[in-house]
Amino acid sequence: MKKLLPVLPLTLLGVSEMNHAYADELPFTLSGHVRVNYGHQDWQLPEFRDGFEFESIKLGVSGSSDQFSYKAEYRWYENTDFDTIRFADLTYHYDEQTEITAGITQTPFGLQPFASNNFWFSVNYYLGFEDDYDAGVKINHQRGAWDFQAAYFMNDEYNDAAEFGRYSFDVADDGEYRNQEDGQYNLRANYTGNFIKGGTTEIGVSYQYGEILNLDTLDDGDMSAYAAHLRHTQGNFKVELQYIDYDYDLAVPDEQADDRIALSSFTFPFLAAADGETYSANLVYSVPYQFSHIESLTCYSEYSEAKGEDTSGMRSSQWINGCSFGWDKLFVYVDSIQGKNMWFSGGPGVGLDLGGRQETTHRLNINLGIYF
Repeated sequence: MKKLLPVLPLTLLGVSEMNHAYADELPFTLSGHVRVNYGHQDWQLPEFRDGFEFESIKLGVSGSSDQFSYKAEYRWYENTDFDTIRFADLTYHYDEQTEITAGITQTPFGLQPFASNNFWFSVNYYLGFEDDYDAGVKINHQRGAWDFQAAYFMNDEYNDAAEFGRYSFDVADDGEYRNQEDGQYNLRANYTGNFIKGGTTEIGVSYQYGEILNLDTLDDGDMSAYAAHLRHTQGNFKVELQYIDYDYDLAVPDEQADDRIALSSFTFPFLAAADGETYSANLVYSVPYQFSHIESLTCYSEYSEAKGEDTSGMRSSQWINGCSFGWDKLFVYVDSIQGKNMWFSGGPGVGLDLGGRQETTHRLNINLGIYF
């Protein structure tokens, strides 16, 4: 990654000039970002609480031809020293109501495309239920105010449970708890209506079922999850609510606990409750005022939690208050993150009583990105 940094300004300049000069000639569109990040973590030793670092580079490509469209995105992360695909899919637009997508594509589950508005996502992301991408095929059909989706995914994006350097959170083989995704079905239905004067409401349900191969016993367990979700926009305000119930029934060796499962992303595996619930609630306000060059100023308060339902379960929570805004090609997130017993907020896992740090922690996160 460090080898990319000296040539980065020239590369971005070349891409920007090419996008402007040849936009009408190229059969595809290039996009991307370059981001830096400042963080303050109150649970670290005083010498290590603050840090300003280069965070990531993203390159994307998209285009269309006749009834087909395609898109792909690849990312390089400096702060965790890995690179990964996010998505790469091809869509056939059968008609104005129906399209079929194949490749590494987003799983149709819960609030779409995101269940949060901050940089840090919600608890659902860390359990694989938000902005998740797997390898398979998906059908989307719109009928009036209804949006229906059905999908089958053969495996995760790498088909390797021991590969921790990935964007999406997936079932992992951490050397002790050794499971792997082995086929998954998704169904989602969403209705958009005007139930309140001047407002728009999206309400929907989602279902997911998959087989989980244990790499020690070579037997298949399974998992199931369902979600109820709502998004209401009223003027400059937006409210998002979601409930998820999930359960992994694992075919583990006799001597191993089946109340937990290993997940991984961003090069790190961790343990999460195998049977649990999540709740999330967001209040979002788009500020209607203009401040010189600042545009699209959005502020939010977003709470989410997960709790395992077995005796080993313990609540993990995340409460994020912050704002995001654009300034020409610069986009900024300023987030105050309070976490408790929460992975990536100083905690040992998600939804489990694993000992270790379980008190409330605080992180200040400021992300600055140039997008093109």
